[in-house]
Amino acid sequence: MAILRHLTLQPLSRQHHQGLLVSLLLEKGLKKNASLKEMRDFILQFWEDELRLHFEKEELLFLPLADKYPQLTENLTQFNNEHQEIRMLIQKLNNEIRSEQLETIASFSNTLEKHIRFEERQLFNIIQETLPENELNNFESELNLITEKEFCTKYPVKFWE
Repeated sequence: MAILRHLTLQPLSRQHHQGLLVSLLLEKGLKKNASLKEMRDFILQFWEDELRLHFEKEELLFLPLADKYPQLTENLTQFNNEHQEIRMLIQKLNNEIRSEQLETIASFSNTLEKHIRFEERQLFNIIQETLPENELNNFESELNLITEKEFCTKYPVKFWE
């Protein structure tokens, strides 16, 4: 059953769809024993083109909610911890030697998918249930600036094929 997402949160959900596709394509690449360099470059490009800014936007909007709505604190703590975990995986990919990257790539793929599903199934739902309509609508000006880039379909190296 589809979750009815509040209109102002829909741009983030559309970006989440792209993130799930990134995870799926990495899983396909891992099963095909694709080039670690190609998968690493794909992740790092996705981080630079979309994910880093996506995280910053979410954190700017959602982390301050914990002060006003204590019932969100537990979910926002998990949200923030998972963002930090993904950032650490990106840093690890940037610094480790190629032969050690297989595990980090697999971990990134799994962690990203798990995180997106948490946000979509849990965090966004509790935000929608907790915040009054006018506060949700306050996100609109920030979130309307998000544009879909179709990162995966436009990425030039199709290591997953």
